[in-house]
Amino acid sequence: MDRKRVLIVEDNFLIAENIAHAILDHGFDVIGQVDNADRAICLIEEQRPDGVLLDVQLRRGSAIEVAEALDRHGIPFVVVSGSSQDMLPLALSKAPYLAKPMTELELVETARRTFHARMRN
Repeated sequence: MDRKRVLIVEDNFLIAENIAHAILDHGFDVIGQVDNADRAICLIEEQRPDGVLLDVQLRRGSAIEVAEALDRHGIPFVVVSGSSQDMLPLALSKAPYLAKPMTELELVETARRTFHARMRN
């Protein structure tokens, strides 16, 4: 299986690092870790990742803006959040959801299902 290129959009540095290490250990490449919507959208435009792990609360900007950019480019994403799933805005509610804290297995399996499915379509 080829290595999928993943962008991590997470405003907590330690959580972003933990996510990066978990997915790197399971066959993914991390193209970046960003904590705000503007930088995320810039990397989405420039790098075109195979998938994005997206937190709901960002330092600057809205995760909705990021989700809209991902939808425009047909890039799948997983919402990784401490917010309740039923409280998510519509733009985020259609994506796979992982509640923080999650296990490494939950993270990796959800990323595999979501990001590898893109290549089969």
